[in-house]
Amino acid sequence: PPLRSFHLDNPTPHRIPEGENAAPLDVVGGTWRNSDKLVLVMVGLPATGKTHMGKRICRFFSFFHSIPTQVFNVGDYRRQLCGANQSANFYDHSNAEALAQRTMACNAALNDTIEYIQQDGCRIAIFDATN
Repeated sequence: PPLRSFHLDNPTPHRIPEGENAAPLDVVGGTWRNSDKLVLVMVGLPATGKTHMGKRICRFFSFFHSIPTQVFNVGDYRRQLCGANQSANFYDHSNAEALAQRTMACNAALNDTIEYIQQDGCRIAIFDATN
């Protein structure tokens, strides 16, 4: 069968900003300098796509811009330190021992993020955590 064509009317097409309040083009886009650093912090409710989006952003900058990018997922650190199968009691705020373990995992991820971003060269770090 022949291919059908269709027209998609985009109500907000991409335009370069103009006028007195427009951001200069060097702010809107441009090239990355060797000293540029960026930390993205993904925070929100569980199961809302933070990890998925963090990994997609990482792949985008790594593949299309060849910028070293790494995701630091606090949940991965917690699973390495405390194990993968934890009861609901582990997440109870009144459980001081579990809170200390969760805080330790968060601090380990944060320290690794800081260490990574302080390395030479242009790089992006994505700190991925729940709440």
